[in-house]
Amino acid sequence: MPRERIATWPRGTANRFSVKPNETLTGTRVITLAEINRFQGFAFDPGGAARNVDLPAAANCAGAYLMISNTADAAEIITVRTSAGATILTPTQAEAALLWCDGTSWYGLVGAQS
Repeated sequence: MPRERIATWPRGTANRFSVKPNETLTGTRVITLAEINRFQGFAFDPGGAARNVDLPAAANCAGAYLMISNTADAAEIITVRTSAGATILTPTQAEAALLWCDGTSWYGLVGAQS
């Protein structure tokens, strides 16, 4: 299913992307293809421990982009992984990750939130 493009018309109107409410994790979190098609922003609190967040297969996500924020209140890491379990990036407390997919691979960038 092709992804819907974010409208850039009319001029003078800010673009927006859809966000999922903050979620406290209790174990490994698998982001589903349906979520990728609906949301571009995710906020996760690791819930007191390091957690994994797994993405859908790249072959199903060409053109997808998303932001994942680590909203931990302590030094807790989120490891964002491919569907095969390979690490893409690891945002720590108060960091966010920008991810995008070309249909073959997931790519990412991590930076501090301010």
